[in-house]
Amino acid sequence: MSSPYIVLKQETRMFGAAQVMNGLIHFALGHIWMQLYIRQNELFLLTYLPIVLISGYPFGASFFYVVSGIFAIEAEKRRSPKLLKYTIKTNIYCSVLSVIGIFLTVAEITLFLVKPVKIQWPQKESGIILSVYVCIFSIFELYLANTVAKWGIDAFRHSNYLT
Repeated sequence: MSSPYIVLKQETRMFGAAQVMNGLIHFALGHIWMQLYIRQNELFLLTYLPIVLISGYPFGASFFYVVSGIFAIEAEKRRSPKLLKYTIKTNIYCSVLSVIGIFLTVAEITLFLVKPVKIQWPQKESGIILSVYVCIFSIFELYLANTVAKWGIDAFRHSNYLT
């Protein structure tokens, strides 16, 4: 007789907590970036256009990262097949979203560095630093989401409960 409970690695809860923290960091970076952009737009001419910020990536990604982290924590706690399916799906979405964020930040950094216009120091340094931080945390989220999704798929395959 098959069991309705899934055996999932205990590290899944820790990775879920890291995803929640990563989502909160993304939101905080987006907020800082927004404030910096508004203030610099008032003081200087519009010479720096943050692609990542205007696309809304830091805010949208933070929501999905927090949700996928919560699902990972709950799936490890309750070991429910339904929660595990949601965890796998949200982590796959987060992986795709992370790849999009990595491409956006790399494109922004590249376009910003090859721009021939002389830009004031605060805009250049702070904009590039925030882009690099968002890129680093997107790479970190890609690793977390892929690992949790892989563990979830493995746990789902190895259980006898297939619906």
